[in-house]
Amino acid sequence: MLQQKRLIQLPLVGTLLLCLLAGLYLFAWKRLSKPEPPATIIQHPVETPAGEALKYWTADKMRAAKPTPLPNVKALNRVKWRPRRPPV
Repeated sequence: MLQQKRLIQLPLVGTLLLCLLAGLYLFAWKRLSKPEPPATIIQHPVETPAGEALKYWTADKMRAAKPTPLPNVKALNRVKWRPRRPPV
C-alpha cells in the first residue's frame, strides 16, 4: 500500500514542478520582452510671429497651393502595445 501512495505522489509532484517552471518561464518572458520604442516627437522653435504667416497665405496662394504627398500605407498594424506598469 505504501508503494502505491508513492507512485501516485511522484506524478503529482512532477506536474506541480512542471507548472511552476512554465509559470516562471512565462513571467520572465513577459517581463524581459521589450516593446518597440515609441515614435519620437521633434519640436522646433518658431521665431516667426503668426501674423506673418497670415499675411503670406493670401486667398490666391491658397488656391494655387498643392497638397503634400503623404506616405502610402497598404497594411495596417493591428498590434496594440500597452505601456508597461511601473514596478510597485
